[in-house]
Order: sequence, then C-alpha cells, then structure tokens
Amino acid sequence: MSNHHLPTDLHQAQLPSMIGEISPWLRGGIQRRGLCESLMARSQACRYDAPERMVLLAERAVSMAEELDPMEHGPELTADLRARALAELANAYRVADDYESAERAMRSAAEWSARGTRDPLLLARIMDLTASLRGGQRRMTEAFALLDSVFSIYASHGDRHNAGRALISKGVFVGSSSDAEQAVALLSSGLAMIQPAADPKLVLSAVHNLVGFLADCRQFRQAQRLLRLSRRVYFAEGDHVNLTKLRWLEGRIEAGLGRLDAAEEAFLHVRQELEQTGLDYQAALVSLDLAAVWLRQGKVAETRSLVEELVATFRARRIAREALAALLLLKESFETEVGTQLELLRAVAGFLDRARHSLAASPR
Repeated sequence: MSNHHLPTDLHQAQLPSMIGEISPWLRGGIQRRGLCESLMARSQACRYDAPERMVLLAERAVSMAEELDPMEHGPELTADLRARALAELANAYRVADDYESAERAMRSAAEWSARGTRDPLLLARIMDLTASLRGGQRRMTEAFALLDSVFSIYASHGDRHNAGRALISKGVFVGSSSDAEQAVALLSSGLAMIQPAADPKLVLSAVHNLVGFLADCRQFRQAQRLLRLSRRVYFAEGDHVNLTKLRWLEGRIEAGLGRLDAAEEAFLHVRQELEQTGLDYQAALVSLDLAAVWLRQGKVAETRSLVEELVATFRARRIAREALAALLLLKESFETEVGTQLELLRAVAGFLDRARHSLAASPR
C-alpha cells in the first residue's frame, strides 16, 4: 500500500467510530447545556402569568444540568450551571407559593455554588432570588441585606439595570413592611436605573407599586398624575389581572380625593373581577376599601353586611388569623363602639396586606 493511499484508507476505516464518539458529545454536551439555558429563559418568561409552567420548565432545566458530564465541561462550570438551574427552580416554586420546595432547592443551589467558580454575577443572581424568597417568608432583615449586596455587586460591574432591579425589589419589600415613604424613594431610584425595553413587565410592576405607595402616603394628586402617564404601559404589557388592578388603584385614588361614588363603582367592579379570577386575598382587600367608602357614605347597614361576609370568608379559607380577630372586633363595633369602624378597617387592611405579602409571589 502506497503512502498516497494510507490517509484515505485510514480515514475510511476510522470515520464510523469517530462519528460515534463525537456525536454523543455534540448531542449530549453542547446541546444539553444550550437546552438547559433555553429552558431557564423560558421558565423566567412565564413568571408573570403561568407559575405551573414556570416550575415545569425549571425542573426540566435542572434535569438537563444534572446530566452534564463534569469531565467534558469542567467540574466548576458544571457546578455553576447546576447552582443556577436550582436557584431558578427555587424561584419558580416561590412564585407558585410552594415555599417548602423553594427552600430545599435554594439550599441545594447554595451547595453547588460553593463548588463552582464563585463568579460574582452568578452569586448576585442567586442572592437576588434568595432575597425574593426571604421577602416572601417575611424574613425582611435577611432580604434587605441580600439586596444591598446584590446592588453593590451589579453596580461595581457597571450593570445599572440589574442594580436598579435590586432597588425596586427592596422598595416593594420596604413598602410591604409599612414604610411607604422609603419605598417611594427606592422605587423611584430603581426606575431611573433600569432599561425599560429590557423588561417592560418589571417597569409595570414597579410603577404599579410606586403608585400604590404614593396613595399610602396620601399623595393622591401625585399618584393620579403618575397613573395617567403610565396607563399606556398597563395596556401595552398588562394582562386582564393587571388591568383590573389598575382599576383598583384608580378607585383608591378616587377615594383619597373624596370622589366616593366613583370609588364605590371601581371597587364593586374590581371585587367582582378578582373573585371570578380566584384571587381571594386581593378581593378581600378591595372589600375593605369598599367598606371604608360605604362608611364614609353613611351606608352602615351595607358595611355591616359586608364585614359579616368577610368574617365567613376568612373562617372558611383560614385567611390571616390576626385579620380575622380584627374583623370580629369590627363586627362587634357596629353594636357597641360606633365611630371606631374606620380605624378598625385600617387595622384589618394592614394585617391582611402583610399576610398577603407573606404568601404572594413577587414575580421576578
């Protein structure tokens, strides 16, 4: 056999085995990693309106990450991907209100992260998602400390958008802890840093919370101006639930400005829409807003009937024992302490709002 034919014969003899060795690596390694990244991105895209699908996609991403061979990609990079996938899964569980599973997944994410490259941006992402979990668990001191670290990391890397997102998250949590003025400041600063086109739904969420906290501060005129400027954002990005919440904010502002008939109309519409959607906590909060308007209109009988309805609902659904206790006091006040109802209504709303924040997802 001549030297001229040797490479050709060798190529023909080895080609099948070489294809057999390379193809699984291409299919299994590169393709599997890319699919894992794609699944995580698709999972995050579901966070505002499809929590069950968000969980399913994140679970599949974790499965893909677990199938990666550390010998092909390197043990540290493989650990990074597993940590990231587990953190995204933990966030998906949180959005779906499964806090026990979220805690387990986040602990696993931290363990895998410790084996990885210690990439500061990956650590920032994991801390960011952990902060959302801690906020939902009402472990606010931990959430605030984590978000401060997240802000510092992103700011030091010149990532203003994600630094702004950390401020927005902190603003929402601060506001849910009854410091509306600081929440307004944090949300305003965060909105000034983010890139609206990068995440329009984040803009909508931040503006919605900002308007709500302005109303909490009784800055109704400013809240009204901001809401008017932001209506197009709601209609461009908002689904049916968000548009219903827009109407709720409008009702709160109308009530604050003393336009009680318009506020009553808004609250009746919103309560019906939320009840049909199955959002019990939000519907109960709207009912409390409606009760406050009815009291100011002198509709004591209607208010009393609504409070009795809320007591029955809270008992049946085991909603917020503190809020139920305050509601019972409110119910009794119609017989014994006329004139204290508005104060009690505000107390019930505060209890219920805190309970709702402890369970509700703050989608990210």
